[in-house]
Amino acid sequence: MKKLIFTLLIMATPFLAQAQKRPGTVTIYPRIGVNWSRFTGDKMYIADMEDSEYDFDAKYRTGFTAGAEVQYQFNSNVAASIGALYSKQGTDYNHIPDDFGKTSVRTDNLLVPVLFVETTPVGVSIKVGVQAEFLLDSNIYNDFMKKVNLSIPVGLSYEWHNIAIDARYNIGVTKVYKNYFFPDAKSSSFLLTLGYGIDL
Repeated sequence: MKKLIFTLLIMATPFLAQAQKRPGTVTIYPRIGVNWSRFTGDKMYIADMEDSEYDFDAKYRTGFTAGAEVQYQFNSNVAASIGALYSKQGTDYNHIPDDFGKTSVRTDNLLVPVLFVETTPVGVSIKVGVQAEFLLDSNIYNDFMKKVNLSIPVGLSYEWHNIAIDARYNIGVTKVYKNYFFPDAKSSSFLLTLGYGIDL
């Protein structure tokens, strides 16, 4: 059994091993994918005709993400990247009765992630950094929301023959609303994208 496992590992090595990027390599990654976002700490308050009040917690909303990132390879294991991603985000709310209709916050955002990247010989990379999120538009009164927010992106990616799958969670650190009705409402999102690496 040990010999069989060893043989399988030897056979798999050429498929797992990747040619690491040379120091000084600049790579552009066009990306497209899907995201799930919500405003953590947010609630929707609704009053009916009898003045009864209800509150509904925020839940994840599905959206679309597309853009590009540029990565610079400092050495065989360390790289950094900066990007610009258009992302349709926002938040939905749990268990709102049909009588109240479809209620959600929908936003168009420009995400600018700046990431530290730890690369490996098997194509897996670990990413962490800081991200500015610029509000381009929303379905509610824009002056009600902040124009710029910050988040901390943490993620993993796998690249094989220039095809890159990236999974990233953005932890919101600033409040999305300008007023104090929802002091803890922060935008958090999970992004899953498919990209293609183009070395310059």
